[in-house]
Amino acid sequence: MADPATLVASLVYGILLGVVFAAIAHGLNLIWGVTKVVNAAHGEFIMLGAYGAYFLNLAWGLDPLLAALIDAALGMIVGVAFYFAFLHRELRGKERIGHQTEMVTLVATFGLALFLVNVTTLAWSMSPVGLRYNPGNAVLGGVTVPLGGVYVGIASLGIIAATHVFLTRTYLGNAVRAYSQDITAAKLMGVNPTTVAALATGLGFAMTMAGGALLTVYLRVGIRPDIGHLYAPISFVIVVLGGPGKMWGSLVGGITVGVLIDVLQVFIPTEFAYAAAFLLVIPVLALAPEGILR
Repeated sequence: MADPATLVASLVYGILLGVVFAAIAHGLNLIWGVTKVVNAAHGEFIMLGAYGAYFLNLAWGLDPLLAALIDAALGMIVGVAFYFAFLHRELRGKERIGHQTEMVTLVATFGLALFLVNVTTLAWSMSPVGLRYNPGNAVLGGVTVPLGGVYVGIASLGIIAATHVFLTRTYLGNAVRAYSQDITAAKLMGVNPTTVAALATGLGFAMTMAGGALLTVYLRVGIRPDIGHLYAPISFVIVVLGGPGKMWGSLVGGITVGVLIDVLQVFIPTEFAYAAAFLLVIPVLALAPEGILR
């Protein structure tokens, strides 16, 4: 039986980890919710964001918070290019996104994922690397809390809050929401579907790569070309839990998964804790197919 102090510490660590999980899933949530495209290469762009932070730290000593800003700018450029290279031909002129389009884009992004893993493996090998970032600890209520986790947690909340403000308080944000709800009606209101879809994809990739940079705080020596194989499924679980297209759903799903994994590790091996988090999707799909956030 675990003592209360251990459980409280696991709960705190789970919340901090869950907020960062929410950030890495947020980009997938936006792309899936707006363009209805399931990006099978999502994990690989998390990996690229993590490597970006590592190389920026190696070259200029940037911490993950500053690296996340540069990763976000790069992700925006890559996301727009990705849209026109892989998605535009299939999405243009469509009044609604059907199953055939979903399958075409899924296969295309899956092929891209395999390409990225192989290229990065050839370039950087499978040897794990990491960056040094340890701003110290704080003791809160008897629990030692790593400040690095606190800082990236606050940054992750900032990413989600900024997305919410953009989507609800700006013209472009409202155009994105209109496109996601009804493409035909959005066009009648003067919305350019190509511009909106490219913008949403770019923003999704920007947030994904920024989240990958923030995640490096938890990957002390664990940045490898294949880390997407773990964090992509986690992201999909989070989006399903919160509901695709629901921006605050990323936070709800992320904290749920983070707390579940960290608390369960007190009682069972890590592998089983992750498996339990993945299995959580089954009852959610059965009882609340649109996510737990109403």
